[in-house]
Amino acid sequence: MVSLNYSGVWISEGHSISFYSLDEDTMEITENYRVKGKEVNTTQKVNLQQAIDYQERYIKLGYDKIS
Repeated sequence: MVSLNYSGVWISEGHSISFYSLDEDTMEITENYRVKGKEVNTTQKVNLQQAIDYQERYIKLGYDKIS
């Protein structure tokens, strides 16, 4: 599998993960999901390789790109 990172949103079973490029070396990852009826939102800024690894893990788990 070629390591590529795409800005956009991936989703599976109510869990969404958004990837946005901040610059050529940094990505922002935002996750949204519900736990025990509460909406949970997290945001992290990571280097490009970390974002690629994170994104590939969820793609392998079957997450679909919706935007």
